[in-house]
Amino acid sequence: MANTKHRKLYLDFLRIIAIIFVIYNHTSEKGYYLYAFDAPFILKIIYIATGALIAVAVPIFFMISGSLLIPKEESIGDLYKKRVLRMVIVLILFSLLQYILLIVNDNVELSLRYFITHITTESIVAPYWYLYAYLAYLICLPLLRKTALNMTNKEFKYLFAAFLVVEGLLAAVLFIFNIGEMTVFFTIPFFNRVVIYPLLGYYMEHRMTKEQYTLKGALICIALMIAVLILIVVNTLHRNLPYEEFTTYDKGLFVTGFTMVLDAGVFYIVKLLFKDRTAPKGLEFIITALGSTVFGVYLIEDIIRSKTVVVYDAMVPYIGKFLSSWVWCIFVFLVGAVIIYIVKLIPGVKKLL
Repeated sequence: MANTKHRKLYLDFLRIIAIIFVIYNHTSEKGYYLYAFDAPFILKIIYIATGALIAVAVPIFFMISGSLLIPKEESIGDLYKKRVLRMVIVLILFSLLQYILLIVNDNVELSLRYFITHITTESIVAPYWYLYAYLAYLICLPLLRKTALNMTNKEFKYLFAAFLVVEGLLAAVLFIFNIGEMTVFFTIPFFNRVVIYPLLGYYMEHRMTKEQYTLKGALICIALMIAVLILIVVNTLHRNLPYEEFTTYDKGLFVTGFTMVLDAGVFYIVKLLFKDRTAPKGLEFIITALGSTVFGVYLIEDIIRSKTVVVYDAMVPYIGKFLSSWVWCIFVFLVGAVIIYIVKLIPGVKKLL
């Protein structure tokens, strides 16, 4: 059973939202890329806005981790024994699983050199990039702790404002005036997602008081989120790249700094929804049980997705591609959650997943 005693319900709810968004992000032309094809104008706007909104997924995971891990007191030795080692083991084991499936399904060569080369220079499967990023975050964690615990609230606000200006406003201005992208030599380490989002999560969880989470604040967040989505929609429509020419990042999300507004808004609204509220025991169990499986689901969702595309195909004639992709994503998550929940009953596995 899921341990509900020390879990924060709204964090589990955020995990569930984030993993479903991650799965949708991997639906390609079946859902995520729909805005790249011809469609009625209003639908194109919906597709682009959806693609922009789900970009909150991975940063939300970093925010949750920052809110939980930055305040913890642990030695560097314990960090490596408990967290870094676990992530390395997960990376190797599940990369090996994915490699075996590639050998069986795609006739990839059986070679130790191939496996070592790909696991060290590029992930065995694309979605596992997050494991490498999370490892980088864990390695930085001792320094992030020192930084966060000694920063004033004013300094936090300065950091977030600077991120919005450099990674958001400046990027948008350069694009709107068709100048190009900021020179690669102008890089600020603190603006890396493995730094900025854990610090944002820590700030919103531990520096903002409960009294600061209000309906008025939520309405302000919603207004700002709508403004960001409009900006991304307009820029994406202006860019108007055909499907053959664009990549995952060619939908207006070049204004990555503004994605932080979306993440902060989602975090704020969800935390407010759970503020001073006690969920029924049954609902609490479901949320915590599902939330506890999210990491494991992330590791296997691509396998489940490839085997359950029939769900999507069966729904399309009745509700269309967009809604079918969401039904499919939720189905993939629930199937994965059941699998992981059962697998975690095996001794020793629970600590890995």
